[in-house]
Amino acid sequence: MSRQRRSGAPEAKAARASAGFAYPLFRVGAKARQLLFAPPDPWPRDAELGRRMVASGESLAWGAAAETGEMGAHRFGWLGDLRAAGGDAARARGQSLVKDWIRRHGLKAWRPLWTPPLLADRIVNWIAHFDFFGRPAPQSWKGPFFASLALQARALARAAPGLSATAERVRALHALVAFGAAVPGAQARLDRALALLRPLLENWPPHGIVAERNPSDQLAALRGLVGIRAVLVAAHHEPPPALEAAIARAGRALAALRHGDGGLALFHGGVEESPRVVAAALALSGAAAAEPHAFSGGFERAAAGETLLLLDAGPPPPRGHDRSAHAGLLAFELGAGAQRLVVNCGAYYGRDAGWRTAGRMTAAHSTLTVGDRNAAELRPDGGIRRGPAEMTLDRQEEQGAVWIAASHDGYLGRFGILHRRRLFFAADGADLRGEDRIAPAPGRRIPRKTLGTPFAIRFHLHPGLAVGDAERDPDGIVAVPFASAESGPWHLVAGSRLAATVEESFYLGRGGPPKLTRQIVLTGTIDDETGIDARWAIKKMS
Repeated sequence: MSRQRRSGAPEAKAARASAGFAYPLFRVGAKARQLLFAPPDPWPRDAELGRRMVASGESLAWGAAAETGEMGAHRFGWLGDLRAAGGDAARARGQSLVKDWIRRHGLKAWRPLWTPPLLADRIVNWIAHFDFFGRPAPQSWKGPFFASLALQARALARAAPGLSATAERVRALHALVAFGAAVPGAQARLDRALALLRPLLENWPPHGIVAERNPSDQLAALRGLVGIRAVLVAAHHEPPPALEAAIARAGRALAALRHGDGGLALFHGGVEESPRVVAAALALSGAAAAEPHAFSGGFERAAAGETLLLLDAGPPPPRGHDRSAHAGLLAFELGAGAQRLVVNCGAYYGRDAGWRTAGRMTAAHSTLTVGDRNAAELRPDGGIRRGPAEMTLDRQEEQGAVWIAASHDGYLGRFGILHRRRLFFAADGADLRGEDRIAPAPGRRIPRKTLGTPFAIRFHLHPGLAVGDAERDPDGIVAVPFASAESGPWHLVAGSRLAATVEESFYLGRGGPPKLTRQIVLTGTIDDETGIDARWAIKKMS
């Protein structure tokens, strides 16, 4: 007995969608078969990766990627790599993979693959590279493609007004601007997206830093702003002045958060990112040649010679922007040329909740930890439950040297103490001196219950460094050497009242998996009700 194919099969759904009547609520753009123009794609691409994709000839493991949390394939950024590889084989590969994804996931919203960030990136990449892989495709391919594109744009348009995270909102509006400008009959999408964009641009902070205080989000937001401008210019629309101003501010702020290796600092969920992409974003923003801000949005920056100091002296991100926030109050990073020296551990973006939590803890940052407790109370699912009530900051400069004094009261409620960090950065960049003071609240003494509590000052080191053993001289001064071929020899020295050990640590600078590295840990005990002063220095050895 022959069996008829059920009408609910993916192929039948695609056919109905391409006819334009199966999903009447997403008709905007569903009947299109070409784009009005091709928005530019100015980002670095990997032609070699594109050639390997062509050579493999296999379908991507869409389901496995969703199960493991590795969502990169579903963003379709690899279409740019195929385009960079060029040729008919790469074009056919792109058509085949897009068709396969639409058949599996493209005509029915499935939450893991239809979140606003994935929708936004997918829409942008489909439109940006349509000229390469889609324009020559047959009409039978274009029908399901535009049906899925329209359905995804509708889903994103419904979600966009409720997005609070800065980068997510900018990326979503970039996608909707691209859809509205490039897809025939979608002008209404463009108008609504620009209306949502206007207050975001008008309220962009003067210092340029996104509210999340996450360098990776800073890059994503800047890429979205630059992308919106590129679409408007390609569509012969005049970009609003507020857009140009926001791009300039965001670009200068991103430049301030860049290390000498071209990647980004590791604060509040940020990872290194691609130096090529960072450089392209800065060039497109006009900030590539600009002098980076010395301080911006709570981040303090000092540079001399080849040495760079970055200090997080600001409060955790506010509610609604704190999903990736860390408890690294007054943490710093230090680099010498292209070599990172002192780092924070970074952020983990895989499925292992334990590693995600570990990277957010105070102990995963180069700062002071008291009683093995976090300086800010973290929510298990992301965000800050309770942070410091007050933070202070003072910066002085004289003849090229920089003094920074900062404090927080994140430990006040539990231990009745303040953490005050003072840093001196020498004019030649070869000497960084620090003092971490554990102080009572003004007019008080450290509570008796806190006396005897241990503290640790951690200096997480980049995996590229070789680290020696801690050695103490006859005067009680302890020193720990570390070096790489790029940085030359450095050492950390500390006073006689501190114990020093070299311990294992982990590094999540690329978002995971973790890499083994080392940390220098200075430890002591709170044994004076008037306060404790812990002094240390990091010096370049001649």
